[in-house]
Order: sequence, then C-alpha cells, then structure tokens
Amino acid sequence: MSNSIPAEVGMDGPQHEPVLLRELLEAAAPKEGEYWIDGTFGFGGHAAALLERGARVLAMDRDPEAEQRAALLRVTWGERLSFVRGNFAEMEAAAAGIGWDSVDGVVLDLGISSGQLDDPSRGFSFRWDAPLDMRMDPAGPVTAGDLLQELGEEDLARLFLVAARPGESRRLARAVVRARERGCLQTTGDFVTAIGAARPSRGRIHPATRAFLALRMAVNDELGSLERALPAALRLLSSGGRLAVISFQSEEDRRAKHFLREHLLRGAEGPSGAQESPEPEEGFVRQARFLPSEEESLRNPRARSARLRVGWKKTKEDL
Repeated sequence: MSNSIPAEVGMDGPQHEPVLLRELLEAAAPKEGEYWIDGTFGFGGHAAALLERGARVLAMDRDPEAEQRAALLRVTWGERLSFVRGNFAEMEAAAAGIGWDSVDGVVLDLGISSGQLDDPSRGFSFRWDAPLDMRMDPAGPVTAGDLLQELGEEDLARLFLVAARPGESRRLARAVVRARERGCLQTTGDFVTAIGAARPSRGRIHPATRAFLALRMAVNDELGSLERALPAALRLLSSGGRLAVISFQSEEDRRAKHFLREHLLRGAEGPSGAQESPEPEEGFVRQARFLPSEEESLRNPRARSARLRVGWKKTKEDL
C-alpha cells in the first residue's frame, strides 16, 4: 500500500488534491479489510486513499459525472469499490442495497467539487454569465432560478440568512424581488448585478459570494441532507467506527460539531474537558477538530476555510 496522498481522479487523469486528507487518514486510521462509505465521491480522492489502505468503499454522489469517474477507479480496485448515485442522506439504503448492515467509517466532504464549480453550464459560479441552475443532480426538481422567481421576500431573506447577517439578508431579498419585477433576473450575471446593488463590494470578498453560497445550499437542501446523514452514519457505524466530516461553511461545521457533542457519551471528554452525553446507549467516546496546515493552505487556497471533525464510536471495551 502506498503512503502517498492520491490526487483526485478526473476524466483525463489526476486532478486536485483532496483537502485535509493527511489529517483524515491519521485521525481515522482506515485499515485493511474495513468497510467505509465516502458520501461525497466527487473526484475520488478520499475513496482512492481508503482503497489504497485496503478498505472496501461504498462511494455516493448526486452528480452523474462522478459515476463515470468511479468507473475509472474500478479499473484498478475492482469490486472493492461500489458506487451508488444518490444523496448521502440515503446512505443506509445504499449500504443495504449492496449487503452491508454496518460500516467502520463514514467520510463526508461537504460542499461542491472543483469540477462543478468550474463548469459554466452548472451555474455555481459568478465568474460566468450562466443559467441559474446550481443543481448537484442535474435531474433535481428545483433550480436556483425557480427559487429566485417563486419565493416571497420573507422566504428569500430566510434563505440568505444561512450565509449573511439578518440586515444583509433582507437587503438581498428586496434586491431580488425588485430585479425580477423588472424582468432582470434570468442568469447568474443578472443575479450578481442585483446583489451588487444591495451589497457593495467590501475588501477581497466578492459581494456575490455569500448569496451564491446560500442559494446553492437551498437548491440542494444541503443542510437538510446533513441533518439526515449524521444520525444515519451513527446508526451504521459499528463498534469503534469513525465519522469524519469536512466542511467549508460555518453553518455546516456548527451542525457537525453540535451533533458530535450531543452524542458524546456520558463520562467522555471533549476537547475542553467538559463531560457531555445526553444519550449513553449510542454515541461517541471521543471527538476532535482538525485544521489545515499552513503548508496546505498556501498550496491550496480552497483549504483555508476547511474544518475536519472526527467522532470515534464506542467500542465493546467502552460498554
């Protein structure tokens, strides 16, 4: 088995290095013969690393292009890699579908992949004037344009509140309503223009960044999927199993943190030494947070906002 960090797999060869992979492998320590779920396959970097360490991997992703990339990995790893196209919130059904009733680890790398962000036709980025789509699954029922055209001002304000402060979210909502009343809300460029009128540029952060993030998360029900996936992962984990969540957005990180702490067993200690555990029958004996190294942040700007949280489920010795 190789000790190197694998690059993510693209249709034309290796792509980008997955974020916080070294920390994930050191903390979660996947072993030969273990069963792991990679709920966000993307370009396959985490799955490839798990396979290199001898694990069997069930990979999931909503994007049909991910299935094609998984086929490339299967050339090397064969039946040790299974792929199910779908939302990681449905991991229990996916595992049951291939005959797994428990797993040794679950890894969730939240957000979107660089491939999705760099494809103008998907509408995830404000770098191009593109359709207001933003669906991780292109067959999904709701697009970004649908939400911007159909939601009332109060609902739009709640949508933007995920990534913006209350006053700003209300200004963004009003700007969207005014733009659509004028018929000026058809493309990502129109959306950027509407946002710019409500939120002038401040510093290095583009004024559209938070609005695009909040809209994308709403289109794909990303917080709802995470809320369903975390307890599903805990139910699937066998004795000593590990749950690893990599997030790039504060609200996702907050929910992962709270879930791990709420399920920290009575008598177990968190990073602060505080004893927390509302539910002693099922939970984690330890949880920890990891940040990217300075070297990784310099090498890969995407890593700067990344947070990895790992929870270790109780073993038989902890019963």
